Amino acid sequence: MTANDLIQTGASLAAVFFLAWLVGRMGLGADPRIADASHAIRLAEEAEAGFGGVEVARDRAGFAAIVRNAEGRMMLVRAHGNHFAARPVDRHVIGRLDKDFLTLTTPERTFGAVTLQLGKEAGMWASRMRTLRHG
Repeated sequence: MTANDLIQTGASLAAVFFLAWLVGRMGLGADPRIADASHAIRLAEEAEAGFGGVEVARDRAGFAAIVRNAEGRMMLVRAHGNHFAARPVDRHVIGRLDKDFLTLTTPERTFGAVTLQLGKEAGMWASRMRTLRHG
């Protein structure tokens, strides 16, 4: 290996380390999670000022949550890339219960379907979805 090859290899390694540092600094590639109920309520409030969440069903992995306010309105919050996105849960959202999992599909294709592992609470939240259909 010549001196020129060593310089080129060193410069390539330095560039790789710099890019890795930059990606980390920018928060790219992060794995956003909803930490707890208060975090989910805060995210719903950021999506709609005055929402005032009082109850949360958080996915076991923390990728999504349903937040309900005192009026019975619900907001679906999910990890979306590096950030979070939220959409109201209304009669246009389709809910499908499968044991401990509740899958919500919004009419907005870019938001996509969200499957939440809610354990024994999945049935209760699915029931709340049915009341939206008739309300």
